[in-house]
Amino acid sequence: MALISGLAGVAFLVPVLGPLVAIAAGYASRRQITARRQGGRRLADAGVVLGSVGLALTCILIGVLVLHQWI
Repeated sequence: MALISGLAGVAFLVPVLGPLVAIAAGYASRRQITARRQGGRRLADAGVVLGSVGLALTCILIGVLVLHQWI
């Protein structure tokens, strides 16, 4: 779920919801993977990274749109 939400946030520019879900689900998945000694750590890490990138892009986009009015 973290990877899919992260991809949706970056590829389809789902502004805030996709990256936040990706970050939260990624950290929850990493905790569960560690506790239960399961596989899939890289997918959880990828979801966290993509969620962070998506959130950063959203912040940059909002900043550009806000600053554009004053420039």
